Amino acid sequence: MSHRHLRPFARAILPLTLATAPAFAEEPARLSDVTVEAEASDAYTIDPTHQAEPSPDVGALLNRAPGAQVNRNGSLTGIAQYRGLYGDRVNVVVDGMNINAACTNSMDPPLSHIPGAQLEKLTVIRGIAPVSSGLETMGGTIIAESRNGDFGDSDAFEQHGELSMGGASVNDAYDLSGLGWVANRNHKLYGAASREVGSDARFADGKITPTEYVRNRYSLGYAVRFGTQELAVDVGRNDTGKSGTPSLPMDITFADTHLAKVDWRGVFGEYQLHASVGYSQIDHEMDNYTLRTPPNNATRLSVTDSSGLGYKFETTFKAFDGDLKLGLDGHMASHNATIHDPVNNPNFYVDNFNDISRDRYGLFSEWSGLVGELWTMELGLRYTQVQMDAGEVRHFMYMMNPAIMALQDRFNGADRSQTDNNVDWVLQFGRPLTQQTAFVAGIARKTRSPSYQERYLWLPMQATAGLADGHNYVGDIGLNPEVSHQIELGLDWTAQRAYAAPRLFYREVSDYIQGTPATDPTVVMVSTANGDPDPLQFSNVDARLYGIDTTAGLRFGEHWSVDGVLSYVRGERDDIDDNLYRVFPLHGTLGLTHDRGRWSVTAQSRFAARQDKVSATNSETETAGYAVFDLFGNATLPGNLAFSAGVSNLFDTLYRDHTSGINRVIGSDVAVGERVPGFGRSVYARLRYSW
Repeated sequence: MSHRHLRPFARAILPLTLATAPAFAEEPARLSDVTVEAEASDAYTIDPTHQAEPSPDVGALLNRAPGAQVNRNGSLTGIAQYRGLYGDRVNVVVDGMNINAACTNSMDPPLSHIPGAQLEKLTVIRGIAPVSSGLETMGGTIIAESRNGDFGDSDAFEQHGELSMGGASVNDAYDLSGLGWVANRNHKLYGAASREVGSDARFADGKITPTEYVRNRYSLGYAVRFGTQELAVDVGRNDTGKSGTPSLPMDITFADTHLAKVDWRGVFGEYQLHASVGYSQIDHEMDNYTLRTPPNNATRLSVTDSSGLGYKFETTFKAFDGDLKLGLDGHMASHNATIHDPVNNPNFYVDNFNDISRDRYGLFSEWSGLVGELWTMELGLRYTQVQMDAGEVRHFMYMMNPAIMALQDRFNGADRSQTDNNVDWVLQFGRPLTQQTAFVAGIARKTRSPSYQERYLWLPMQATAGLADGHNYVGDIGLNPEVSHQIELGLDWTAQRAYAAPRLFYREVSDYIQGTPATDPTVVMVSTANGDPDPLQFSNVDARLYGIDTTAGLRFGEHWSVDGVLSYVRGERDDIDDNLYRVFPLHGTLGLTHDRGRWSVTAQSRFAARQDKVSATNSETETAGYAVFDLFGNATLPGNLAFSAGVSNLFDTLYRDHTSGINRVIGSDVAVGERVPGFGRSVYARLRYSW
């Protein structure tokens, strides 16, 4: 590593010894935040009440987990990234459901369906995700859970609830949230609602346009316990209004999401059973003229929708001196997307996706237990069948443009039905080395079938699930599934006043799906007419990713502690000398906390090294290293009140996260083609009342 790569870390550490100004806000994830749950052999759980800065995007919390990051295209459009893999490669579960985005550019990724004020916790399964955690988990599993109250302790009904309000100066944002429930030991009825509004965010050199947003969230649920069983029914609506996405060709005009889930659990002797069914329906529109000026007056409106139906049934029981879990699961998704020009050309229409189906059906088994006296083991096997199909498409220029006619006829005449039979397996094990140290390791084979954009994008467009590299793409119906083989080694060390949990990982991916230069002259001709003479085609290549991430901390004195997270991943193509696109550089957080029980104060640095390992294929630009400083704290007040406040980006530093997108909006204070900067200095506060 060169000296210039180290400078951000020197700048990050020095102010921590100088920061003494008081503030009240939320403390960082520390040793108590690291938990091991039954569904994951190694999980990192984030408590959102310890969040440094309020954000409407729950994905912002991922920056605090080792190995995790977020690809940001707008205020609400955080796409989860884990160890260099992102988008559909990461299994994101929201309240037990997979929610497939309606937007062809993932303006409505899964984490956008849960507001931060209603989030109970966010869990990142570290390393290799168990096969039981989802259908396609090549890029890991992230679990988000909403707050919905608790059962009571007696037969008498009790009323409880929470009200909170918060605001931030950087974008004149505010949010209001309420949760109430009535419950006894056997029944629970709850309801929740929230509203979040923000204007265009400021940075050191002006405003980032458009980054405004508005979102309302409503939910209602009922749960009942009878004997050793529990049944819960939940419904919800997520209503997103006009919200900017400066890294994408269009902005959100609305996204209306309807959610429903039934969840049942029961214990019958030594058998634990769990069954759930979840449904989502999203109607979405986006355009390039409501929140921005369209390029060359080429106005566009895209109307999209998606629906998803998922299910899971599993049973766990004792077998072979351990716990054996057997299950079946599935998720059926459909998508449609049509582009119009209602302003200048009412006859304009393009079916870029029509009657798309992507249905997944899985079977899995997973055993965990002791082998001998010291070794723990987890062994999992999964089979997943992915069935995909697409309807015929149309273009209004079909009779007038021979190149478009050729592409449309080629797609409509092709066999668009595809079936993949994928097999995953996982072997993880560990053992204590000393009273303070444990060794963990794992190997796995994971698979992912192509997304519907990668297979069925028939016309050169930028409908790429949020890649946002500025290139037009076309799909390939015959793409192979990605196959990943990975290995992981790690240590868990916990002393009385210190801890560390480093993980080394290495992964080879066969048939990695990546855009490569299109060679079809018809595709190039159509793409050139649409502004990109160098289109890419989704193709199978080979790739590898490797790196290290860790959490660590030290407590000293009675009230002081230092806690940090450090992550590094390197992504490379194996077939040519190039790097993988949009991979975060070496980065982390470091915080110094003074905790007095009823109040605490933290000085924190967020830092990243320079990223010069960029993708030439994707025309990716380098990003400078940076260090940004925050002060925050929290306090418990009389009358069931909790108050938090702070200042993020204390010195109003101009910085750019490497996984932020490239600005496409004319008239913003960010130049077209420049990476969207991080937000400037922001003073924020939150007040929460509970009863």
